Amino acid sequence: MDKPFTDGWRGRIGLVATAPGNATEADFNRYRPAGVAVLTTRTPLTASTPEGIREMNRFVDDAAALLAQNAYCDVVLLSSTAGSFVDGRAAALAHAQTLSLEIGAQVITSAECMLQALQALRAKRVTLVTPSSPELNRAEHAFLNEAGLDIVSEGGFLRSDPRDILTVTAEEIFDLVRHCDRPESDAVLLSCSGLHAMEIIAPMERELGKPVLASNQFGLWGSLRALGIPDKYPELGSLFCL
Repeated sequence: MDKPFTDGWRGRIGLVATAPGNATEADFNRYRPAGVAVLTTRTPLTASTPEGIREMNRFVDDAAALLAQNAYCDVVLLSSTAGSFVDGRAAALAHAQTLSLEIGAQVITSAECMLQALQALRAKRVTLVTPSSPELNRAEHAFLNEAGLDIVSEGGFLRSDPRDILTVTAEEIFDLVRHCDRPESDAVLLSCSGLHAMEIIAPMERELGKPVLASNQFGLWGSLRALGIPDKYPELGSLFCL
């Protein structure tokens, strides 16, 4: 079926984002290349805990189908990083593959984009910064360790209410990274699509002298690569210079 749209001639990205919050949608629309359309729908998130994330994931399939079948998206990103690491990599990959077949569009996950970005940058030892609950952070530790990555230092805001995550400022993120980063770390990983961090990636890289990855940055990178769009954007850090 022909797509009844004139925008998105290079590709149409569907975002399954979380509510509350608009960081992912805002970041994608601010930094998307010309010719790329971004369409968004949301799933409800009441707690940034493993239980809250799993409850949110119950709504993901219907949201992805809506984007693929009604908004004619070429690739659908499940943008919650925690949503795709909470039950492990194998489960997330199997779910994305099954869902892709069901809705007729490629489905990718934020956590898989994260691993691909770290691999592309040849980063094995990371400084991990998250805003989430200790329980969710433990799940991310397990996910990263299973992928062969070493967390050499970490910092967090330890907020289980997603509405509180939205109040974290870019300045607070930068200050926390300065405090917890270590010289032996290959890269800094800012893990949560609810963080407003895109504008500090390049300044942070200049100050620290190492790559900085953030959920919405590597989610956009993975989505564009899935569309076959290799555009480079130095303002989005080392990842977008590859």
